[in-house]
Amino acid sequence: MKNNTINPSKQNQCIFDLLPEASPTFQTEFKKQQPIKQETQIMNTQDQTDKYGFKSQKELKQKNDPKTFNARIQKWRIMIDIFDKQEKPDKKLLKNRTRKGIPDGFRNLAWPYLAGVPQAKIDSILYLKCGKYDEFLKSQEFKFEQQIRLDVLRTFPDNVNFQDQTVLSESLVNVLKALSVAISDMGYCQGLNFLTAALIMVTNDENAFWILFRLMTKYNQAEKYKNPSYLLREFFILDSLINQYYPTTAKIFKKNNIDLFYFATEWFITLFASTLPIDLFYRVFEIFLLEGEKTLFRCALTIIHFKEQKLIQLQNNFENSLRHLKSLDDFFTLDNDQFINVMLNKFKFSRQLIQQLDEKYKKQKKK
Repeated sequence: MKNNTINPSKQNQCIFDLLPEASPTFQTEFKKQQPIKQETQIMNTQDQTDKYGFKSQKELKQKNDPKTFNARIQKWRIMIDIFDKQEKPDKKLLKNRTRKGIPDGFRNLAWPYLAGVPQAKIDSILYLKCGKYDEFLKSQEFKFEQQIRLDVLRTFPDNVNFQDQTVLSESLVNVLKALSVAISDMGYCQGLNFLTAALIMVTNDENAFWILFRLMTKYNQAEKYKNPSYLLREFFILDSLINQYYPTTAKIFKKNNIDLFYFATEWFITLFASTLPIDLFYRVFEIFLLEGEKTLFRCALTIIHFKEQKLIQLQNNFENSLRHLKSLDDFFTLDNDQFINVMLNKFKFSRQLIQQLDEKYKKQKKK
């Protein structure tokens, strides 16, 4: 993997400001997205948008077996009841049901438990002397507010819910402001807007805030926003896994100088919220909440899995290969279960493997 160097001292700068200069065509692609000027009011109707407000995303193919779906709903009713009673569900059962997918109407209830939000509130009281979302919004100063408001206009530009002054766009601003206060040494960085927007399309502002707070603390995701060089660790691990599982793709990357930095930055900085169809992102995200960081690398490998054949055809074309790696089109031709089954069954590595690669990266970094 090509060794791009990021200056660790540039904390709280946006990741996309720090992309290497080797490929100016692509390095600022994310930032160049201009706010969509909405000439006329778009009504959020079924034929104009999908259920989340996207104008361009096609509906993923789904297996709609009413009997199976109804049974899944009933099982999650029981699971939520267990959560509400503060009882511990059977770990194997919870893992199995989460992998099969949480029904839409239950995500708002299940995600806070999977993320450990009750514990996050306790931790917040202990360490920050503040345990309520609204209290973080009472701050006298939000030094990142101007940047947040600019980025909200760039968030999912094809989603009507984030164009101009909408209820969800203001919710997005508030959650990001509160998070920048709660984790002041992280503040705000681009990428968080996409992840947060994906959450508030499903759950309320308060739940979204506490899930994010938990991700940044317990799941250690804040490091990549505090110090952009932390992403190099994730690239090193992913590069090692690609060499193991997809050596042909690894050779194509090396031959054409396609560094993971050019396309995987967006994957890791948004936790795939902006790089997968939204329904598929939700499936991956809830597995991540339960199973942790290895899910991110499994997801990245699964994307490579479905793109490898086309990459082989495009192997001598840098720009088309990179464009293909960033495209969502591949994932509208399969249902969620196809992607999830490959992710879970083909890449069965453990957390220990990720830890071993992490240690290998640290040793290499010291040299």
